[in-house]
Amino acid sequence: MSDTPSQLQADDERDMTLPAEPVIQMRSGQRHLFRLVDEYRMLAFVARRQYGKTTAFANIAVKKMMKVKNHTVIFGSAKLNLSREIVRKEANVMERGIAATVKAFTAGRFLIADAGTNKVPDTLTHDDFAELFEAQRLEFRYFHSRGSYSRTKVVALRPDTVGETGDLMADEIGRIGNWREVYEAIEPIVQSNPLFRLLLSTTPPPDDAHYSFEQLAPLPGTVFPVNPEGNVYESIHGVTVLRLDYHDAYADGIPVYDLKSGKPLDPDTFRSRQIDKEACDRNYGCVFVTGGSAAISYLAIADAQELGQQLGCMFAEDDLPVGYDRRFTDGPIGIGADPATTEGEKSNPFGITVSERIGGRYVARLMLSFKSADPQKPKNILRELVSTLHPVCLSLDATSERYWCAEVKEELELLVNVELVVNSETTEYLGEKLKYKTYLGNLGVAALDDRAAAIPAHHAVKDDFRLVVREKGGFNNRLDSVTGRHGDLFDSFKLSLHSLNQGDVKTEAAGVPVGRGADMPTPAHTHRMAMSPDEPAPVSDGFMG
Repeated sequence: MSDTPSQLQADDERDMTLPAEPVIQMRSGQRHLFRLVDEYRMLAFVARRQYGKTTAFANIAVKKMMKVKNHTVIFGSAKLNLSREIVRKEANVMERGIAATVKAFTAGRFLIADAGTNKVPDTLTHDDFAELFEAQRLEFRYFHSRGSYSRTKVVALRPDTVGETGDLMADEIGRIGNWREVYEAIEPIVQSNPLFRLLLSTTPPPDDAHYSFEQLAPLPGTVFPVNPEGNVYESIHGVTVLRLDYHDAYADGIPVYDLKSGKPLDPDTFRSRQIDKEACDRNYGCVFVTGGSAAISYLAIADAQELGQQLGCMFAEDDLPVGYDRRFTDGPIGIGADPATTEGEKSNPFGITVSERIGGRYVARLMLSFKSADPQKPKNILRELVSTLHPVCLSLDATSERYWCAEVKEELELLVNVELVVNSETTEYLGEKLKYKTYLGNLGVAALDDRAAAIPAHHAVKDDFRLVVREKGGFNNRLDSVTGRHGDLFDSFKLSLHSLNQGDVKTEAAGVPVGRGADMPTPAHTHRMAMSPDEPAPVSDGFMG
């Protein structure tokens, strides 16, 4: 691999003769992936730990470089974002994988280059390889002729490092914290050219709130028979996935080895010896385990959105949709709002939910999200909703917008009961004192977990609800760095439920004497004026009305 371009036996006008098909020693699942990558523009490889995902990627990269002249393959690794030791281990894996792959082809066509200096080292030690890998200057080049080559470039998986066009390979995406943001950066690259391919690999992430979980999880109830080549399925998001767990690998003669004796173990024996069965199911069984830090499970949201689609729940942005009022029936209505009076690209949006109680269900008929620096716009929207729908209560999150919320209360309190909620304050529920944030979070999550809620079937709603996490016995909202969402729709949803609960409190009004004699019992006769001409005048007891 230390040859230079001048040593290549080729001519600028004549391409080298390429082997019809690479002959590489691969496992059954790797060969299956090798074939599938030509059929699908986007493909994911979900495989057990230590199966050889990186080696499979190296083989596919070499194949693409050989087939397409002047082509670039971007290999994105999560390991480059981690510690130096892990980076060097990953570099060693790639070095061995590439070396084994190159060995299967005619010598003298592959070079390893420094992408920063465009120089080809005469000799490349293990340390040199690791240094280039760590500095993100590592390139593998396949020369079709002296002046023409294709390359594989190795980069860290970050939004700012995947700007070049070509095929994209993203390794271990389940371990990338900002994978959603990275994916948003790389998706347009592949969409720009029908010849480009996007290949992902991972084991299921430990947190079901991770974006790769939603992208790659199979439909509930999917059964995977044991197959040495793995099983192909289409995920909830419509991504084609090749799945290969430790049962499939074992059927191909690839066991897991005991930590003490080093003896090969079948999958059932291996799992029985694991203390953390859930981690084993993820890492070796390739099971997408629901749980983790997300407060609301993906399935609970999916069920609520399916019901919301049946009941006509609507999501809108920027302004109230025409005819929204016709979606409501005769049930009590509660409105919740999470204010935000900014409109920056990544600032938090204003969230409003209008829920109607039908039987034992909370139906979020309307969810509205918008950004506005004009404080009057949300006031106008709330006034319109209150005047049209006549809710039992309007609850506002006044934690960070106290003055604005106080103005709204003053302007609308003659039309509706306005409740100002501060998350840090304490309330009492069933004899237990709780912070409002904890109480309201439990209120919203319970309605979803109990399948007693319907919400709009829109991806923005789902993405927003998945930002809610459990933290230290309470709740917190993660920030979506792309959209600026911060669980604002969920916060408005739980406040709308709180409003409906406030409407359950029965209030009785009665005349109370004031001034002289205020401490006296309520008199038998009220001193009010006649409400109609036919009503007899009240009998006076000596006091002036």
